[in-house]
Amino acid sequence: MNKAQHRPLNAICLVLPLLSLALPSCGEDDSSRILGDASSMGTNIDSGLKDAAAPDASAMDAPKDVAVLLDTSADSNLDAMASTTMVFSKSLDDTLPPEIAPGDCTLTPSEGYAPLGPDGNKFGPTFLRCTTSNTITLSLTELPAHTSLDIGFLFAAIDSLDGTGAFPAGDFFSVYVDNRIVFQESFANATPSQIQSYNPPPGVELARRVDLGFSGPGGFYTDSAYNLGADPAFAGIAHVGSTAVLKFTLTGGGVQGLSDESWAIDNLRVTAGNTPRAQATDAGPPDGP
Repeated sequence: MNKAQHRPLNAICLVLPLLSLALPSCGEDDSSRILGDASSMGTNIDSGLKDAAAPDASAMDAPKDVAVLLDTSADSNLDAMASTTMVFSKSLDDTLPPEIAPGDCTLTPSEGYAPLGPDGNKFGPTFLRCTTSNTITLSLTELPAHTSLDIGFLFAAIDSLDGTGAFPAGDFFSVYVDNRIVFQESFANATPSQIQSYNPPPGVELARRVDLGFSGPGGFYTDSAYNLGADPAFAGIAHVGSTAVLKFTLTGGGVQGLSDESWAIDNLRVTAGNTPRAQATDAGPPDGP
């Protein structure tokens, strides 16, 4: 067999050394020549690999820069969503601010309510006390950009409020934001048999059917207290725009005077933020349950 016939066999011996036991041995001269050729081939392959592994630097930088911009934008959005601004805060202990139209409500000593409430949010020496059927209006202007409002306040259910009933025909406390109702529940103090629709979440009820002053003690004249700002109903209220009108009212068919029943609020706060929940229902003007 001549050298021309050996070359393919010798090439196979070099490329597939693991099969050398199954193939004829390569000649010494042929092996030397093939090793030299392989060395030259390796140099060319290395050069080709280096060229393939070194793409244009600008082509690599572009995706990296885009990723950085996207991350920065996402961080900014998260910061904006997390931001909140207190737009109104009043303890209602001395004088009423111009933003509040109280109707017939007056700043009144809070009597036995004074110690109640969590740290930093207790009933003060006075609160804003109202007859049933009266409305407190809070008007806010120049609000910062926002998509939601949180409302915080303490609520006093005073004396013989009648809950949901046929006679008297109930006492319902309602809160509106721009004529959209965000809360409406009945409150009952007079007897254990009365139906109170409001079932407070944990951390909201401060006192229930105990004597905290006013027309008591005894009989139908017991009192209740709630930290309504801790109720999720008052968090994330969908709202946009630079103005807001909040209304607080207690109405029902069994409306009675201050000597029989009343209600009050204290520590009123409003915060603008960016975490809205579902839209509230448009209930029209606050004229009853």
